[in-house]
Amino acid sequence: MAEVQIELDLGDLDITSEEFDFDEEDIEENLQDDIVQEALSQGTDLRQHAKQVEEDLEVTVRQSIQDYISEASNMAALYRQVKACDDILEGMESMLGQFQSHLGDISGEIHSLQEQSVDMNVRLKNRRKVQEPLNELVTQLTLPPELIDAIVEAPMGPAFEAAVRDLNAKLQFVSTSGSDVAAVQDVEVDLAQLSARACSKIREFFLSKIQSVRKPMSNPQVPQEAMLKHKLCFDFLQRHAKPAAAEVRTEYINTISKVHASYFKAYLQKLLKLQLVDANDKDDLLGGEAVTKRASFFSSKPSTKNKQTTFTLGARAGVLEKLDEPILLPHAVKEVSSSDPKMAYENIFRSYQLAMTDIGAREFLFCTEFFGVKESKGYEYFKEVMGKSLSFILKHIESHMTTCFDAIGILLCVRINLHYRDYVEGKDVRAMRAYFDQVDKVLWEAFDRVIKTHIASVVVVDPAKLKDMDTRPHYIVRRYAEFSGGMIQLKAGLKLPHVEQALASMQHEIMNLILRIAAEFTDRKDQLVFLINNYDMMLSVYSEVTREASKEASDTQQALKARSKEFALVMLSPGFGGLIGFVKQAEACLATGKAKELAQNERKIQSLIDSFAKNWKDQIATMNGEIMRLFTNFQNGTTILQEALTQLVVYYEKFGAILKKDQFHKPAGWPNMIDRHQLMVEVKKHKTTF
Repeated sequence: MAEVQIELDLGDLDITSEEFDFDEEDIEENLQDDIVQEALSQGTDLRQHAKQVEEDLEVTVRQSIQDYISEASNMAALYRQVKACDDILEGMESMLGQFQSHLGDISGEIHSLQEQSVDMNVRLKNRRKVQEPLNELVTQLTLPPELIDAIVEAPMGPAFEAAVRDLNAKLQFVSTSGSDVAAVQDVEVDLAQLSARACSKIREFFLSKIQSVRKPMSNPQVPQEAMLKHKLCFDFLQRHAKPAAAEVRTEYINTISKVHASYFKAYLQKLLKLQLVDANDKDDLLGGEAVTKRASFFSSKPSTKNKQTTFTLGARAGVLEKLDEPILLPHAVKEVSSSDPKMAYENIFRSYQLAMTDIGAREFLFCTEFFGVKESKGYEYFKEVMGKSLSFILKHIESHMTTCFDAIGILLCVRINLHYRDYVEGKDVRAMRAYFDQVDKVLWEAFDRVIKTHIASVVVVDPAKLKDMDTRPHYIVRRYAEFSGGMIQLKAGLKLPHVEQALASMQHEIMNLILRIAAEFTDRKDQLVFLINNYDMMLSVYSEVTREASKEASDTQQALKARSKEFALVMLSPGFGGLIGFVKQAEACLATGKAKELAQNERKIQSLIDSFAKNWKDQIATMNGEIMRLFTNFQNGTTILQEALTQLVVYYEKFGAILKKDQFHKPAGWPNMIDRHQLMVEVKKHKTTF
C-alpha cells in the first residue's frame, strides 16, 4: 500500500511562551502539588526546574508528532474500513425497513383472521343455542307410533308407564312453550287426545283395584301395593285430570272406610266370644266377703269354670310377652285349643289394638305416599279412612270399661296401649296419637273408679262383723297383698302416677284396717301376732312378685320390725318381766340419783337372781314352742325368737352391769348369778330351730 503524505503546519505552535496569567487561587493550588512540594522541600530553584520541565515537554511533543506521522497509513486504512462498514449498515437499514414493512402486512392479515375467527365462534354459539331448543321442540312435539300404541293399546305395566312418563314431559313442554308457536298448535289436539285416553285407562285401573277390596275375604293390602307400584300414573292423573283423581281418592276413602269398619265390627264380635264369661263384677272388691259364686241360680255348686284371677296377676302377665305376636284368629284359636279357649279381656284387647295399630299405621303411610300430600293433609285423609273404625273401637272400650271392675286387667290394657303407642310413634305416625291418648284416658278413668270402689269397700269393713277371726293373715289383707303386688309388678320401670296414687291410698286404708281388726283381740299378744302375721304375709307376696324395692314393701318392713320388737318384750314378760322391770327402774334411779334406796332391797334383787337361775332355760324353751305355734311362717318365727333372745341377753347384761355399780356392789358377789357365756351358749342353740 502506498504511503500517504500529510503536510502539517506547525508554524503557529508556541510551546515556550512564558505568558501565564495566574491568580492567587491558582497559585495556592499549584503550591499544593506533590511535585512542587517535593521541590520546595529539597530547596530546588523553581525557575530552573520550570525551564527543565518545558524542555522535557517540548521533546515529548515532537516525539508524539512523529508517532502520528508514522501511523498516518493505518489511520487512512481505518477510515476506509469505517466507510465500508457505513455502507453495509446502510444496506442493512434498507433491508430491515423492507422487513418491517412486510411484518406490518402480516400483522394486518393476522388481525383480519382473528376477527373472522371471533365472528365464526359467535355464529357457532348462536347456532348451538338455536339447535338445543329446536331439538327439544322437535323431540317433544313428535309423537312416535310406539308412544301412541303404548298409550292406546298397551295394558297397565312398564311400557304404559314409560309412555305416560314421556307423554307427561311433552304436555309440560307444550304448556310452558305457549300456544302461539305454530308447531305446538299442530300437535296440541293430538296430545290432548292421548292425555284423555291415558287418564281414562288410569282411572279405570285404580277404580277396579279399589272395588276389588269389596270382595269377601279380600286383603286390602294387596290392591294397595298394586296402587303404590303405579303411583306415577296417579301423579299423571292428578296433574292432567284432577276430577278423575278426586273421584279415585273419594272412592278409595269411602270403600276402605267401610271395609275397615265392617272388619273391626266382625272381628271384635268373634273375639268377644272367646272372653271369660265369669269376669269380675262389682262384688269382687277388696273389702268384699269371701263367698263363692254359684254356677247358676238353681245350683248350689261353686262356679270355677272360666274364672279369671281377681286380685292376683299370676299368668295374666304373659300377655305382655306376646305384644309383638300376630293377632288372634278366632277360628284358629278354637281349632288349636284342646280345652276351653276362653281368655281374659286383656288378650282380646291386645289383639284388636294390634290390628288397629297395623292397619292405622299402614293407611296413614299409604295416604301420604300415594296421594302425595303432606302430613297435615294426610291426617285429614286418615281420619276419613279410619274415623268409623276408631270411633267404633273407642265406643266399645268406653262401654266395656263402664262395667269393668278388673283393675289388674285394666292396668294390663294400659301397658298394652302404651306399647303400641310407642310403636306408632317410632314409625312417625302421629295421626294415631289422638286415638291412643283417648284410649289411655278411658282406661285411667276406669282404673281410678275401680280403685276408689276397692278403697271404699275397705273403709266400710266392720271388724266386729267379720267371721272366724284368728291371728292368721286375714283374707282381705291377702287380697290386698296380691293385688298391690301385681300392680307393683306391672308398673316396674315405668312412671305411672295413677298407680302410685292408688297404691298409696290402698296401703293407708289397709294399714288402718289391720289395726282395726287387731283391736278386736283383747289380748295384746294376740293383737301383735295378728299384726306380725299380716305384715309378714304382705312382705312374702311382694318378694315373690318383684325384686325391685318399693315404698309399700319398705313401709311394711318397718311396721313388721316395730311390732316384732314389741312382741319380743311381750314374750319375755311372763318369765323375765321382773328382771326387765328392775333394769328399767334401776336405770331411772341411777339417772336421778335415787339408786341407793333401790339397792337396799337386797331380798328382791336376790329373788330375781334365783328365779332367773332356776327358770331361764325352761322359759326359753316355752317361748320357743309358743312362737312355733303362733307363727305359720317358720322363718318369721325364727326371726322373732332371735329378737326376743337378743333382748333377753341385752337386759341380762344390763342387769349384771347394774349389780356392779357401787350402790349395788357386794364384795363377795351376788350368789347364783348365771354367767353370760352360759346364757349365750343356750341362745345359739335356737338359731337354726326353724
